[in-house]
Amino acid sequence: MLVRSIRLAFGPDMEVVQLSDRETPAVDGVSVCKRLKLSPRIMVARLEAYASLAIKEPTLYLDSDMMIVKPFDLPPLQANEVGVTPRTDRVEINWRYPMEYPEFRGKLLADVMPYIYSFVYTNSEILFVRQLNQLRKLPKRFQLWYGDQVTLKSELDSGRYEVRAFNVETHNRTVRSVAEYQHAVASTPDLCITHFKGPQGKEALAEILRSHASQQA
Repeated sequence: MLVRSIRLAFGPDMEVVQLSDRETPAVDGVSVCKRLKLSPRIMVARLEAYASLAIKEPTLYLDSDMMIVKPFDLPPLQANEVGVTPRTDRVEINWRYPMEYPEFRGKLLADVMPYIYSFVYTNSEILFVRQLNQLRKLPKRFQLWYGDQVTLKSELDSGRYEVRAFNVETHNRTVRSVAEYQHAVASTPDLCITHFKGPQGKEALAEILRSHASQQA
């Protein structure tokens, strides 16, 4: 659905790279499917995949459970800039989920993980290389969960980078149902990227996919 939406919005010339393990099938419509031997620890695997893609121009990294709503432009980046969508919700993190993280007890999600990792815009893979090196030194629980976000915060707090903030409501809008998706599209004229979070969000994305398929039949 993500690749279909990219093609509908930007046409056949947009380069779309699928970063994948060696078993996952290539998605129809991608320009390149880059297969890699990846760690079984999901956060390490993500950063291994991202770090493996050598880039020389601004590149947007998205999660696969996202969808492009309409075409949009991204500005050029300075050499040390990284584009992210900062969190805006002020909720306390559940430090016992999906395992115990005593470092997060009593802290807000936006304070310990201020950037949503499903949208990262950069012009070099060095950011991910640095994150991966950090993550491999962290306890196993961070390599299984949250490690991408906490190492991103560490890197962006280091002073090596300038943060280019994008509006989360338009560039990384969380939706968890078809109704939420429809409301977001109707209420936000500048909406360009939605993110179908959680099990209900995945079901909503599947429902939209079935609807699109039936309309094309």
